[in-house]
Amino acid sequence: MARSPMMQLALLVLSLRIVGATQSNLQSFTVFSDPIFLRKGEVHNRYVYPKKLPDEIVQKFAGKTMHLKSVDLDIVLVNNKTGEKVPAPLYMTYNHHHALLLGKTDGLMKLYNHSKDKDPLDPHSSPDQTAKHRGCAMKRKSFEALLAAALPESQRGDISVFGGASGAEYRGTPNRLAGPYTYDVKNPESFMVLMHFINSHGVPEDHKLWECPCTSRSNINVTNGTIDGKKPIAFQCSQQLLDQGNTGCSLATYEGGYRCCEHGVFLTEELPGPDSPVDQIETKFTFEYYELDAPETKVARPTNQPSCCDATAGYLINSSSQFASLEYDIPKCADGTPPDQCVHVIESVEYFDADGTHHGEDEEFELVHAWGHQHVAGLGLELYRVSTNELLCQTRPKYGTGVQAGDERGFVVGIPPCVWGPPPLSPPPKIRRYEHLRTVARYNASERHHGVMSLWLLTSASLKPGSARVEFQI
Repeated sequence: MARSPMMQLALLVLSLRIVGATQSNLQSFTVFSDPIFLRKGEVHNRYVYPKKLPDEIVQKFAGKTMHLKSVDLDIVLVNNKTGEKVPAPLYMTYNHHHALLLGKTDGLMKLYNHSKDKDPLDPHSSPDQTAKHRGCAMKRKSFEALLAAALPESQRGDISVFGGASGAEYRGTPNRLAGPYTYDVKNPESFMVLMHFINSHGVPEDHKLWECPCTSRSNINVTNGTIDGKKPIAFQCSQQLLDQGNTGCSLATYEGGYRCCEHGVFLTEELPGPDSPVDQIETKFTFEYYELDAPETKVARPTNQPSCCDATAGYLINSSSQFASLEYDIPKCADGTPPDQCVHVIESVEYFDADGTHHGEDEEFELVHAWGHQHVAGLGLELYRVSTNELLCQTRPKYGTGVQAGDERGFVVGIPPCVWGPPPLSPPPKIRRYEHLRTVARYNASERHHGVMSLWLLTSASLKPGSARVEFQI
């Protein structure tokens, strides 16, 4: 039986204290992205121009690998008169999801130029067949397709990716790996950020901009299958959601979600005037890494991101881990339903790390870190090993109670993860590539919600002898 998230965190803290002597080898540095500028209700969903890492870091790791232990995100508002930077609360700047790319400057510039005029939400933004996997940059295959489309094969190994299916909860979710496990980055020179942010500054909370409502300006043409003249990502809901008649699974019933949340869209019914205030927003990343000569680097275990899991994926249908619908709606439960029964539940079964085929080696991995991505009203995710019905991990969102950034009332401000490692932590579960895992997703259904998600962010380490590092840590 899996330990509770809070117990896992307590054990992780204890473990870090026990090995405190090694922490002196951990260093940190902080970077800020270039700013974006948004008016009230406006959506940003593009990559921001690559920016160079600190000279000291570039010089230190030139031609070498940097072993990271954690990557922390903050979102800041910048006073364009004084330059003061303060944390942005979610009710002003909502992080729908983001991704961070690290690597050589040349490769990142090629990625940026390939993507700068394309919306990650648009599956037709690339002329080749890899576009169908791009999704909204939330799964590993989305980034693999982007790298394949923009870079020669010889350069793809120079790019590492963090985030993706990581949104509002990221700021309050610890992602430090325990024991010898690390996130590895080769030749770190620059970084590039995908920011899918929504400016909800001054918008009443009951408008729920974080759910990306379609407005009266949203031109939904069911006959042509388009929104504002463009074909959105195909609806690929599981049979369970289709049997429920879920309104988030068809353009004919679609009222809100990321398909109405493209770059430059305004989610408010009233458009801001030309003289309306503009917010200047930046992302702030803080990295923890081992010094080059630290003894921990000699035994570091590089990690990767498995393709599992999305609760909207097929339930024992092809057992595929390919792109599913990613989002769905929560219908309001019937009046008079007891609160403890007013819960919407879906589940899916997928391979741990496969695309629906049995090509390649059935490699074994250790699962070392896991948390679930859910939106407001999420009650938690459960991850089971199908063959034994063993509960591997259970996560429950933490909700804010105040007004300060990081404790915003009613918002998901963190999702305590499951963490495995050396004692006193539980040993990492061993999972084969083609093992089936079941996801169970629960949401509070006392109100209707649009465009919710239930995704796992898993980190694993290969048990294959002499296994090479894998580039993706999503």
